[in-house]
Amino acid sequence: MAASPAVAALPDMLLKPFNQSWERPLPANASRLGPVWLLLACLSLAVSAPAQTGPASLLTPAVPVSVTTSHPSGIYRVNEPIVVRVQVLHPATNPVRLINYSVKLHGARPLAGGPLELNNGTAAFTTRLTEPGSLLFTISGTNASGQQFSTLAGAVADYREIRWPQPLPDDFDAFWDAKLAESAQLPLHAREERVPWTAERGIEYSRVTLDNIHGSHIYGQLAHPRQPGKFPAILLVQYAGVYALKRENVTGLAREGWLVMNISAHDFPFDLPDSEMQKLADGPLKEYTTIGQTNRETSYFLRMFLGCQRAAEYLTTRPDWNGRVLVVKGVSQGGLQSIVAAALNPRVTAIMALEPAGCGNTAQALDRAWGWPYWQAHAQGPEAAKIINTSRYFDAVNFAHRVNCPALIGPGLMETTCPASNVLAMANRLRGPVEVLILPEAGHQAHNDKRGETPFNQRSAAWLQALKAGAAAPVETAHP
Repeated sequence: MAASPAVAALPDMLLKPFNQSWERPLPANASRLGPVWLLLACLSLAVSAPAQTGPASLLTPAVPVSVTTSHPSGIYRVNEPIVVRVQVLHPATNPVRLINYSVKLHGARPLAGGPLELNNGTAAFTTRLTEPGSLLFTISGTNASGQQFSTLAGAVADYREIRWPQPLPDDFDAFWDAKLAESAQLPLHAREERVPWTAERGIEYSRVTLDNIHGSHIYGQLAHPRQPGKFPAILLVQYAGVYALKRENVTGLAREGWLVMNISAHDFPFDLPDSEMQKLADGPLKEYTTIGQTNRETSYFLRMFLGCQRAAEYLTTRPDWNGRVLVVKGVSQGGLQSIVAAALNPRVTAIMALEPAGCGNTAQALDRAWGWPYWQAHAQGPEAAKIINTSRYFDAVNFAHRVNCPALIGPGLMETTCPASNVLAMANRLRGPVEVLILPEAGHQAHNDKRGETPFNQRSAAWLQALKAGAAAPVETAHP
């Protein structure tokens, strides 16, 4: 079989025809585990760091090898050789003599792969991209204990030129403008309940409930400095799953001088007992992303997305907002909601989306990987066409052209949950100033390893510091 025109690889690579069998069936508890379930391993030699708020990590066998690319950044030019090196970490005590590797264009189309022998604990292969895009490398084998392991690495070439060739639905903007008009007729009816809290005298902490469409509600936590004043505002939006919101999500930023609101994606109080959360996760919300999936009017995401817009609107009505800074920030599902909030509410002044989900729901038609919330996985049987059509109205790629504020976007190259090519295609559709920070060691891997996200966290901290001081978003476009 001839090599794909998009990638040239070494002659001894085994080329495989494309099929979509790379996507495994969703486990029954996928909605409860959130977006981390699919990726089963992470790069080794990771420094353990406190996890950001996220689902519990999955237990996986130790990965006895490290995988690196010839450019540590993972960033290349089209036609530039990409050398991938595999190194056994402890060859004396954990010998690995044979691995299997695969190379996938846009995270989906198998281009090359097969067994690879290690010589003195090392092996390498070379490939290249001949068009703008991303590659996903999978390295697997068996460790000294007989356990199978798998780890990922990735690369991109000319990522600013990655495009999404599919057009918007003809009535995409008309649909969402109509929903905004409908939402505007519904008063927010904000209820704020102060929560006694003596841990810090200088911070006010509250529960907030807002009305939302179809008789639903938005439940969130709010914190701000106790002293009188007007503050920059930030809305935090949540990753996938069913769980309680922790108080420290908002109190830390309030301590730094922010008016902070953090909202649940679901229509129930955010601080229910764990036993009640578990009942919801195992019951009515077990597969919440599929609720109403055959119709844009009934999709679970309709209420969720309008809830983000209304929460942002609520912050602008508060007398303690400074009237200038309104940031929306999230990871994964929260990254998706951040993009949507800015697309639906022009008063949002900046967004920060780490490994945003929901980009490229119809990627299979482009021979690209499709990720969370896995519309394609559920598009089976007689309702398949309706599900796919509905997904287009809830795709971050299609919202991007409505976003005019500065955006910090962090795609991970170790991604199967939020594929890099789709995230980059979305970022290239944004209308405002955009800083794309490629994260070569980030993905929805075990959440006790956050090293790969550190550069994004550092940049987002710099953005927040500048915005709080009244400066413009410090967008850097000089990344390689």
